[in-house]
Amino acid sequence: MKITCYYSDHSDMGYILLKPRLEDQVDEFESSKNEITHHLQPEQITIPYVTDEVVSPYLDLMTIAANTFEEDYEVGYDTEYGNDMDDEGYISGIELTLYHDRFIDLVKNQVFKVIRTEWRNREFHLITFDYADEVFKPENVIYKLTDEEDAFVIVQLIEPKTLGYQYTDENDQKRAVALFRGLISARDDIYPLEYLLKPQFLLRKDEGYLQIEKRLWCSPSDKHIWNAISLEHRNSLLNSINCDQCSANFDMLDCTFDMKSTNSFIARLYCKRCKHRFVKVVEWD
Repeated sequence: MKITCYYSDHSDMGYILLKPRLEDQVDEFESSKNEITHHLQPEQITIPYVTDEVVSPYLDLMTIAANTFEEDYEVGYDTEYGNDMDDEGYISGIELTLYHDRFIDLVKNQVFKVIRTEWRNREFHLITFDYADEVFKPENVIYKLTDEEDAFVIVQLIEPKTLGYQYTDENDQKRAVALFRGLISARDDIYPLEYLLKPQFLLRKDEGYLQIEKRLWCSPSDKHIWNAISLEHRNSLLNSINCDQCSANFDMLDCTFDMKSTNSFIARLYCKRCKHRFVKVVEWD
């Protein structure tokens, strides 16, 4: 499971990638920026796998929402940021506030774990994103992801003002914010156990990306390299990038890139049309 914490003097953002995607080309680059081993020993960086039959009674104490998680969005709750879903409603990635020190604490104490349990007469894996006393609060709500009821999320509903949020719309102010505490899955094809147990914890300082063109951001150190490429060539490179899920062209993509060399860059992209996130290495002669 890949969990990323980007921190800076002004913000602390996290992203939990729940299902694997093709990122092999950027692993080396990401690893070179990773600071997690500056704070933790290798043996501390793990995701435990345990069997616990006592979990299901705690789940039964929680309310199971009538609607799917997607159906209740902006009706019964809001989220901190955007979350990525596939066409069926299964969550692939979660954006959240994740502070530098808290991330180190969660990893050090092996809070991210996979628990095998029997629930509702079926085998599930519960993936925890917080300490047990937060995950198993009776007042938490369980949302099914689809009507198949083979995957669920556990959320804690918090009043916006508790999180410091101020809305101009009174109705928005009344709507709770859902904080993710766990994922319950019987879909090993969507959330493979092998992937969930692979610890990919990335702690990286946000270098302060600059918007250099519409929908395009890069670090200050890469801006002069980009500017040295002719305008015609830059446009050609950007026009070569399409969404690998819905084929939308670059006009529908948000792109943050890092130069890999003087003739290639690593682009992290978000499609405004289908909400898909993906990574691409762009090279030229």
